[in-house]
Amino acid sequence: MNTLTRDCILDSKYFAPPSFDDLLMVPRFTSVKSRLDPNISSKMTETSILEVPIISSPMDTVTESEMAISLGSRGAMGVIHRFMSTSDQIREIRRTLEAGVSPAFAIGVGADERGRFSSIYNEFSSDLGWVSIDVANGHSVYMEKMLRWVKEIVGDKVNIMAGNVATGLGYAFLASAGADAVRVGIGGGSICKTRIMTGFGVPTLYSVLDAYSSKNRASLSAAIIADGGVRYPADLAKSIAAGADAVMVGRIFAATLESPGETIVLNGNPHKVYRGMASREVQEDRRGGLRPGTCSEGVSTHIPVKGKAHYILEEFSGGLRSAMTYAGATTLSDFRDRARFIRMSSSSLDESHAFGTKV
Repeated sequence: MNTLTRDCILDSKYFAPPSFDDLLMVPRFTSVKSRLDPNISSKMTETSILEVPIISSPMDTVTESEMAISLGSRGAMGVIHRFMSTSDQIREIRRTLEAGVSPAFAIGVGADERGRFSSIYNEFSSDLGWVSIDVANGHSVYMEKMLRWVKEIVGDKVNIMAGNVATGLGYAFLASAGADAVRVGIGGGSICKTRIMTGFGVPTLYSVLDAYSSKNRASLSAAIIADGGVRYPADLAKSIAAGADAVMVGRIFAATLESPGETIVLNGNPHKVYRGMASREVQEDRRGGLRPGTCSEGVSTHIPVKGKAHYILEEFSGGLRSAMTYAGATTLSDFRDRARFIRMSSSSLDESHAFGTKV
């Protein structure tokens, strides 16, 4: 069987840049006795370890203090969104800190966001765990200026996450500018329409492969966060195998009880509002509407409520541990080294799902 390494996949002579559904991993000989044996903890920085390499997205229908506490208390991370007043964000951060969870929060770029960051940092200082500088295209001079400004203030006291980027060059740009972790992926989210509105984007899995190759070539240390398109535990496993240190997800946590999205009843069943931060609805709520000459790059929808967030963590953690046993790996580093991919057809994709339930 001809299997594919990460470098082979990056060679465009073989096939087009793959998404999650284009690749499978090949089972290998294993001496791992139990699916409980693999250690899925991920060292993001010298001061930050995720026992579960999953992060909830800083979206206004995904992460506020309740989500951050639920995930943070179980070894994952929730990034408190920035689409609220500075005083409200300070309140959410304080709630997280009072619950014993190291806070992670988002800011944007520009003068107003510098003011937001200064107020938050003056309030909490080194009690903060992560600040995420959050813009649509992080491979930009605006991001570089903001990143260097924040880094000059916090030094090594607070970890900095930056993004998003879609290429290895973008990853290296932010890592070299001082980011401790880089969000990798543009246009792959379930409520994002950047690609169909602009024609720009790269499949998230391929973006991760490219970033990991760049990381190794340049001996960079910034963690890679796969951001966009993660739907199943298999997508988490493929992201880690491709080189990610963690994944960031929105939809799967937006459907949980801890998300701040509005709950409505449709056809007698509870649903949560889930919307992209570039959607028309967000622009109208937060900024009084779209600016003339611009377009929305996100959508709004309703998704069925699926219970508590820790159920999602358990499902995804279990899937990742199981994947590691198929590779014969007990650490994430071993998993990356041992994982081998094969190309998947549309027929094999159908076969991969529980097709026996179809009628």
